[in-house]
Amino acid sequence: MNRIRRSMDRLLSRRGRLVAAAVLVVALVAAIGASTWWGDDESGSPSSSPAPTPSAPAGDGPVGMAGRAPLTGVLTAEALNRPAVTVKISNTPDAHPQRGLGDADLVFVEPITGGTTRLAAIFHSRLPAQAGPVRSLRPMDAALIGPTHGIIADTMADRWVLDYVDRAADLDDLGTLRVPAGTYRLDDTRRAPNHVFARPAKLLQLSDRKTAPAPYFSYAAAPDRSTAQRSGKQVSSVTVGYGGSATATWTYNRASGRWVRAESWSPHLIENGGQVAADNVVVLTAERDTGFARAKPTMTILDVFDSAGTLKVFTGDKVVAGRWRKGAVNEPFQFTTTDGKPLLLTPGSTWIECALTTMPVRTR
Repeated sequence: MNRIRRSMDRLLSRRGRLVAAAVLVVALVAAIGASTWWGDDESGSPSSSPAPTPSAPAGDGPVGMAGRAPLTGVLTAEALNRPAVTVKISNTPDAHPQRGLGDADLVFVEPITGGTTRLAAIFHSRLPAQAGPVRSLRPMDAALIGPTHGIIADTMADRWVLDYVDRAADLDDLGTLRVPAGTYRLDDTRRAPNHVFARPAKLLQLSDRKTAPAPYFSYAAAPDRSTAQRSGKQVSSVTVGYGGSATATWTYNRASGRWVRAESWSPHLIENGGQVAADNVVVLTAERDTGFARAKPTMTILDVFDSAGTLKVFTGDKVVAGRWRKGAVNEPFQFTTTDGKPLLLTPGSTWIECALTTMPVRTR
């Protein structure tokens, strides 16, 4: 199949490649009984082996042909052939309400000190006009965002952090000092340092990255076929204790069928967008990474590559325990149940709370 695809790529124009990709997808579905990357087999039970990654990005096909957005698993008729744009976003109280966050496909919550978190918001399906407030890189961004092979927006970082991310991650780092004036907006209604906002569309114009990301996680074909809904336990809330004021609580909203987030001081609000909500909440625990000799003692860095650990996935009104494994920096996470089966999320947005194994996680 790979030899056929390479031959077709050499012979066909861009329009021809899109048609060929659609033909290949149809052929694969017919051959394997629709056991595609979103993970269900014909019997209605989860596949016993990891869901394969598609050969072409979701949405790649003739106009009007429904595909699946690679970072949400949601059906889409749009050809999402642009790269993902990640924005590092401040999460201190004076950074709220944040801007553009409701359009993110994936959001990683990173502990950066003993009582402070920062967000890595990944935009692909939808691009906000602005996103922020933008803050600096951290070493673990390489492993979390590298699998997107896309663009990252930030307010730079210490030189050793920049050098590490540039060397290790397959990313186009378009930080504030690497782009022309006007790429980012300085909002004088906000106090520094929470006054810088990224413009994802401008970043896309500046970057030489053109390829859509591969799927980051595996998704069920429908919400009621997610692993949590099939085999999880009923739950109504989860609290992740990062220390200090950074403690976060997610509560299931039965009316919307989604999880809503609150910080310790208030609901987690988006500017002109209500409260933060997600279809999946992943609480991923990891050990502290002590391999960065130049890191300050106060800097929290999680060991999230060439490593493994435990997690909990909250989807609908249920939670399921599982395990995560990650290889090299630019490889995505693999989520499995405790007995080794693929763990499928529901199609939609996902927030990943990255917590130290010593941090308390409470559910009720």
